[in-house]
Amino acid sequence: MGPGGVVDTPSNMRYQDTFLTASESLLRTKSRSLLTILGIVIGIAAVILMLSIGQGAEQYILAEVADLGSDLVFVEPASGDPTSGPPSPFIEQTVTLDDEEAMESSGLFSAVSPTLFTTLAVSFEEVNEFIQVQGTDHEYLDLYPAQMRYGTYLDETDIDGYNNVAVLGLEIAQEFFGDQNPVGERIKIKSQSYRVIGVFEEQGSRFFQNLDKQITVPITTMQRDIMGIDTINFISARVIGEMEVVKEEFRYLMRDVHEIDNPEGDPNLDDFFVSSQTDATETVGVIGAVLTILLSSIAAISLLVGGIGIMNIMLVSVTERTREIGLRKAVGATYKEILQQFLVESILLTLLGGLIGVLIGVSVSLFAGWVVSSFFLETWATTIPPNAIVMAFVVSSIVGLVFGIYPARSAARLNPIDALRYE
Repeated sequence: MGPGGVVDTPSNMRYQDTFLTASESLLRTKSRSLLTILGIVIGIAAVILMLSIGQGAEQYILAEVADLGSDLVFVEPASGDPTSGPPSPFIEQTVTLDDEEAMESSGLFSAVSPTLFTTLAVSFEEVNEFIQVQGTDHEYLDLYPAQMRYGTYLDETDIDGYNNVAVLGLEIAQEFFGDQNPVGERIKIKSQSYRVIGVFEEQGSRFFQNLDKQITVPITTMQRDIMGIDTINFISARVIGEMEVVKEEFRYLMRDVHEIDNPEGDPNLDDFFVSSQTDATETVGVIGAVLTILLSSIAAISLLVGGIGIMNIMLVSVTERTREIGLRKAVGATYKEILQQFLVESILLTLLGGLIGVLIGVSVSLFAGWVVSSFFLETWATTIPPNAIVMAFVVSSIVGLVFGIYPARSAARLNPIDALRYE
């Protein structure tokens, strides 16, 4: 009679005996068993960690994209590839302030603002730093609202007059001037003097850029005096009406301005790229899926190596226990029972490795998430994908079964007489 009044049938007893025998065999060689499962542990932990990082990164980027606003559209240079991505110095710069003027007069947008940025040496008295300097115009705050702690933002006269004025991010203002109001003070950007007219309140980050460590100047001044160019990195605009309709009309407008002969509207023939929050979200989703597959594939190599290691150790175990196997077969153990014992040993090893791997993977993922959110990206959210844990145990069982079959069959096929004579 078994626990709970269940009768132990011969079949149940055989399975229990097989499990107990396999467990005792593994416990006799604890050190070797732990070393055997090391590859599985590393593989499972790596899978969970990689998937956690991948999904965390995807969620972080999606949150950053969501902050851009669902009614904003962006135009930037492109190389004829409609998925060229963010502005690149290696792509011919084709977007200019003429495009911004055409957008403003098109009636498609309620606000339009150009952007040009670079990293430059900025100094105040003895303090010197390399800081990202952004050139934009007076409509920037209509697209990206922000509060001023001190002073005012750029106005139209600053843009039209090519004025040497600057608005500081809060961290920059505090590094240069402490807690004092710096309005009216002068800083040097690329050895040129600029008058501080305002300081932003804390803004945080937007799409991987720390806005509090950024300096804003008139885009006209940025083009002529700082960079000596007539192009810009991109233009942001708030659409009036339905997004997809406006985007299509805007593409035709840009083709007219750029004198592009493209009657069929083939994006591959354009020298510009129009995108929105929806496009960015779709791109991030695709990148996230590819990243997850890539990271999982790399981690799966460890599982493969771990499986091969288990097979090798089990083959060694078969050799070491040849006389034991012969004795068991001589007293009546069947091919099936020997096969089951070695398969159970193999699966127990991989399941134990999977359990340890899950615990280590989850622990390391939580620690890594804490480090990232505490020291690098405050809005980073640690994600432990449940499917990774389920997959860990499924994969462990499969690895144990697949890589345990050959050693188990080798043991079960031993001739009992030859096995008993084995030295």
